[in-house]
Amino acid sequence: MDDRYVVETPEIVDLAYDVAGLGSRCLAAAVDTLLLLTFLAAFGTIIFLTLGQVVPANADDLVLALWAIISFASLWGYYMLFEVIWAGQTPGKRLLGLRTVREGGRPITLAASAIRNLIRIVDFLPFGYGLGAVVMFADPRSRRLGDLAAGTLVVREGAPVTLDQLTAQAAPIKLPPPPPHLPALPNLHLLTPDEYGVTQEFLRRRSNLGREARTRMADQLAQHLRQRLVLESDLPADTLLEQVVREYPAAQQPSLES
Repeated sequence: MDDRYVVETPEIVDLAYDVAGLGSRCLAAAVDTLLLLTFLAAFGTIIFLTLGQVVPANADDLVLALWAIISFASLWGYYMLFEVIWAGQTPGKRLLGLRTVREGGRPITLAASAIRNLIRIVDFLPFGYGLGAVVMFADPRSRRLGDLAAGTLVVREGAPVTLDQLTAQAAPIKLPPPPPHLPALPNLHLLTPDEYGVTQEFLRRRSNLGREARTRMADQLAQHLRQRLVLESDLPADTLLEQVVREYPAAQQPSLES
């Protein structure tokens, strides 16, 4: 399964979502099913006790038909109601930190929610999300048939950013050990603090980028640094950026002391 779903915005900014896996979706579905069954049991008890007093004994089929219609409407309406009101979340998804979105990262619409939940009946076949689980296991983004039909997928919500996190000092960059016998970079004094800062920030955030966006940005940044340093080097882009971050502070020491 592809754990990341990357969306490129019109501003050429990549947004990465963590795709919800089969396990977390099953747990969310279990919570929703328990709540739904509890509601249906309570509502069904009221119906049978109430109608049992006014409906003739030979009209049991009518009561069962009414109960089947209400059960279907509840099964479909429960998920659709919460997904529309809570922007793609049901109580189970909210508890597990999941959300249903449309492809492209857009919020789910009434039509998309109606389609994906109407086809939920097919996903239940032969019982207990049997077909839906097989399809989710086979699909790279863990989508069931309803998601494929409606153009939706379920993603994990990121943790909310607090004011303390925004104002906290940036965490130090954890760099891998440099390759052996790596020659020092020349002309590091030509780099501006802004260029060094951009390189640092990329290395700090690269693990949160999609694979294609990370590679593209690393190549562009490395090309710029090669031109600035007048460097003819065939070092991989990531290795060059890491070396710049390691050696730049020491290269600035003489100018700071003078």
